[in-house]
Amino acid sequence: MLVPFGFYALSAVAFLMVIALLRYADNSRRLINTWLLAGAVWLIFVTIMSRSGTLADFSLPPRVPLFIVIPAVIAGIIFTGRPSFRSALEKAPLYVPVFFTSFRIIVELLIYGAYRMGIFPERVTFEGLNFDMLVGLSAIPVGYLLLKGKLSRSGLLIWNIAALAVLSLTVYSFVSTYYFSDYTSTGSTDFVKFPYVLLAAVLLPVAVFLHVFSIRQTRSRLG
Repeated sequence: MLVPFGFYALSAVAFLMVIALLRYADNSRRLINTWLLAGAVWLIFVTIMSRSGTLADFSLPPRVPLFIVIPAVIAGIIFTGRPSFRSALEKAPLYVPVFFTSFRIIVELLIYGAYRMGIFPERVTFEGLNFDMLVGLSAIPVGYLLLKGKLSRSGLLIWNIAALAVLSLTVYSFVSTYYFSDYTSTGSTDFVKFPYVLLAAVLLPVAVFLHVFSIRQTRSRLG
């Protein structure tokens, strides 16, 4: 079906977007190889966690945030903070990670499609508490303004912080629905299975990665 395939396809695109940013680095080949190796290990880990049933336990502490989201986000922050990553931050145009962020428009459409299939609850879509579509849509004009040199570095920093705040609300909508309500007793729990687990394992971490990349760029150039 189109929606399941969309999660696989967009996850592949997300991996490629990171590679596109790494190509700006002086040591791009080494960074890309590291990224590919880490990605392969990560997908193996996620597959084991998903198929073992570990993620299907919706008691506290919340398994998906604890074992999937938090480690992936921390790894991305550490990765972009390494000295070997500095040249990628310095040489990549400011508008590139911003334009890439527009991929979240497709993410939101996939989430909504999965909701219509009975996979996700309405609360986590743009008809509920998920306003991430606005970030994806805003990335296009923000990227264009950067391309034309009409947006300040401070403005870009504010946009990134606001976008992360919106993303945090989206994460809250998922966590509160799956772990602090009775949804899992009556609704679908396929969120922790492939391909839907890729939302937490790949698409969310890459979204955070793009903002961290952009913020580090902005701060370095403000300084």
